[in-house]
Amino acid sequence: MSLFSYTAFDAKEKMIEGELEADKEAAVLAYLQKHELFPVSVKQIKRKKGSSGLGFSLFDSVNALDKIILTRNLSLMIKSGISISEAIDIMLEDAQKPILKKIFEHSKTTLEKGSQLSDALSAFPRHFSLVIINMLKAGEASGNLESALMNISDQLKKENDLRKKVKSAMAYPAVLVSAALGVVILLVTVVLPRVGKIFTQSNLKLPLITRILLGVSDFVIQRWYAALLIVIILIALIYFFKKSNFGRIMFYKIGRHIPVLGELLQKVVLARFNSVLHSLLKSGVPIMRALEITADALDNAVYKKVILEMTEQEVSKGVSFGMALKRRPEYFPRLTASMIVVGEKSGNLETMLENLARFYEDSVDDALKTLITLLEPALLLGVGLMIGALALSIIIPIYQMIGAVR
Repeated sequence: MSLFSYTAFDAKEKMIEGELEADKEAAVLAYLQKHELFPVSVKQIKRKKGSSGLGFSLFDSVNALDKIILTRNLSLMIKSGISISEAIDIMLEDAQKPILKKIFEHSKTTLEKGSQLSDALSAFPRHFSLVIINMLKAGEASGNLESALMNISDQLKKENDLRKKVKSAMAYPAVLVSAALGVVILLVTVVLPRVGKIFTQSNLKLPLITRILLGVSDFVIQRWYAALLIVIILIALIYFFKKSNFGRIMFYKIGRHIPVLGELLQKVVLARFNSVLHSLLKSGVPIMRALEITADALDNAVYKKVILEMTEQEVSKGVSFGMALKRRPEYFPRLTASMIVVGEKSGNLETMLENLARFYEDSVDDALKTLITLLEPALLLGVGLMIGALALSIIIPIYQMIGAVR
């Protein structure tokens, strides 16, 4: 994401200058056209020192907590009778992060020109998702901006809590694997080279596992730069493959076929699907648009494709939302589809979606506990076997040497 400055004329031929974060210049021009501004010049702004070449500073970010506080405080101030412009001024004075000051300054300027808060925040797509922008637009259109901001805050808190649960559950396995890798690196780079010299001088016929490990140890020590390069390339390949659309689909499909993990992955997606869709519909976003935004918000290539196809091929042509889900039992369990069908028929779709979101959030907790219960002994066993194999590669030649001396 890059930062661009622009100069443009509005419908009254008044010159307007501003800044916008976008992927490329064409996105800035599209933004200006959407807001009925005639562009005069668009220039990319060079980042200041301290910013990375990727277009962002290490400290130039708006985290989930920032957005939760921002939306909740704005909602409470508007509820107490403060205008949106005054609320932005108060938030600007209290802002500590440079990026937040920049957002509030841009919002203040945008509001003074007669535009909406959603227009101001849409200039920062890296920090404010389509879900947030569309919930704001729906709230502004219905005159319920205060409620829309509170709904956004609640939705962000739910997402943040779900993310925290998954991360905290994975913390112990990550520490265990890291410690095991540290032990392996220590044995390969420090212990094996020293005992390897003794084994070589003894002219013993070493076991296959010992020869392999000694070969790896020699390669890592003598050609450490090549070993480091291989590791970096492997990490980079995995990272970019995982980031690619094909890679995401493959990782998800593989994960879905792993017992317990597959169930957890689906429940996380369904919890977010029901929660985001509920928030959008509650804010007044039409079902078609809400489904399209939800598909993007899931950050899951498989479900995104399924939801967009379902929306375009069935829901847009009059098929009920619940019936469309029923035709896809592999992605949406019978419970989800049935409750949504009942919700549509009774006129309580929002309530049903909220109940489903809570159900799957609780199910995620249970699935995480089950996964950790199974994962801990499996990891301990794997680490034990790995370190045991390394120990045997050293102990067996030592016994051979003792036997030869006798």
